[in-house]
Amino acid sequence: PPVILLLHEAIPQHFWCIPFSVDGNPVPSIRWLFNGTALAEGPYIHTRIVEYEHNSTILHGCLQLNRPTHVNNGNYTLLVRNPLGFAARSVQGRFMENPFSFSPEEPIPGRCWQTPRRAGTPTRAPCPCCHQVSVAVALAVFACLFLSVLLIVLNKCGRRSKFGINR
Repeated sequence: PPVILLLHEAIPQHFWCIPFSVDGNPVPSIRWLFNGTALAEGPYIHTRIVEYEHNSTILHGCLQLNRPTHVNNGNYTLLVRNPLGFAARSVQGRFMENPFSFSPEEPIPGRCWQTPRRAGTPTRAPCPCCHQVSVAVALAVFACLFLSVLLIVLNKCGRRSKFGINR
């Protein structure tokens, strides 16, 4: 069965790397879990086998994270499996502290929502800033229309110049 020989905490290199070494014959498949759910690998998070020896069953590699933030902090679990069995081991990944006083993954409460009066969905309360925005938009539209009409009137009704300069 496969064996996880080494799994260390993340170390900063060019990318952040969670180094691991696994041993198994046949070669085991490698998967990762992030906080208990399957980690979707892509261009910013992927597994890279660093060292592959030709006549060895040991694989050395790392889970590379490109510019991880506080959102990537959590529990990383390495799962290795081959037809003879499987093995799992976890490590805590801490990349940076949360720079906000709130959690960005949670919904941010707005000012315009009231609590529901009875069971159901929240209702939208009239917002004082919404009225100010609509007045500002109405004034801007009125100013554009007024200037357009003024331009047309001046263009159509303009007299000829007294100084002999014609257009």
